[in-house]
Amino acid sequence: MEDQDTRPAAAADHLRLAQEVVWLWVQMQSRLQEHFAALAAEHSLSPVQAKILVQLDRNGAATMRALAAQLQYDPSNLTSVIDRLETLGAIERHPDARDRRVKRIVLTATGDQLRAAFWQRLTSDAGPLATLDAEQLAQLRSLLRLALAAQPGDTSSPPRSPG
Repeated sequence: MEDQDTRPAAAADHLRLAQEVVWLWVQMQSRLQEHFAALAAEHSLSPVQAKILVQLDRNGAATMRALAAQLQYDPSNLTSVIDRLETLGAIERHPDARDRRVKRIVLTATGDQLRAAFWQRLTSDAGPLATLDAEQLAQLRSLLRLALAAQPGDTSSPPRSPG
């Protein structure tokens, strides 16, 4: 009988704990986004421009549609962002070999240098995670990998360095 009485309380405690973790994660995500935006601004980039540079493969090309999907960004709004990156000389548009209506976005040498500089700055500054020591960061990494592995689209491996 006692087990049945403690189950609802344990479930309620678990739910409250999950709600607190979600709230803390939302706050951390906001701080990480602010940090990312500040570092992008140091390179005269908007956050979405920096995300595009990081996403582009040095040896390949991506379509606008693929980039929009990766970034979870509206394709119609991406055009103006790509226009600005093209004006900076960071990317070029090339027609697709199979479908000339499709444009592929290619990183230029200037874009590669800009991306490498941004990536170096981003990965050398822990931002809001700087207060955690190596052991705490390792614990956080393990917990995040565990939580992500339980979800579709596992992203537990870090992105490869674009530099």
